[in-house]
Amino acid sequence: MNANVAWRAPAWRSIVWLGVVASVVAWAWAWLDGKGAEAFMLLVALAAVVFAYKAVAGMRVALVGLMVAALAMFLGSLYFLFWAFLPEEQATAFDVLSVAVLPMVASAVLLVGAATGFRHSRDT
Repeated sequence: MNANVAWRAPAWRSIVWLGVVASVVAWAWAWLDGKGAEAFMLLVALAAVVFAYKAVAGMRVALVGLMVAALAMFLGSLYFLFWAFLPEEQATAFDVLSVAVLPMVASAVLLVGAATGFRHSRDT
């Protein structure tokens, strides 16, 4: 067995899958904890799963779609962060963490993985 086996599988694929799974879990949790408006972002996260399957196969257009989905989820979590700090909402720290911070971190991981994959993938 060669010591370079670990370098044959690109690390960006693992980051993409980590970001996709974390995004789906984070937006599902945000939907359960929130008031229901997070359902659209959950659909975007589920669409990212489809993009991820094509993206790890080397399709650059799917990587672009994955980056757009990750950016949409990041901006959505930024919106819910501002929403949580409205005076009439009286959100707790748990609400802010589950509705805004966790989805933001998950979408940032997904965006980093997709951008790295776009840089290192070859369109065949």
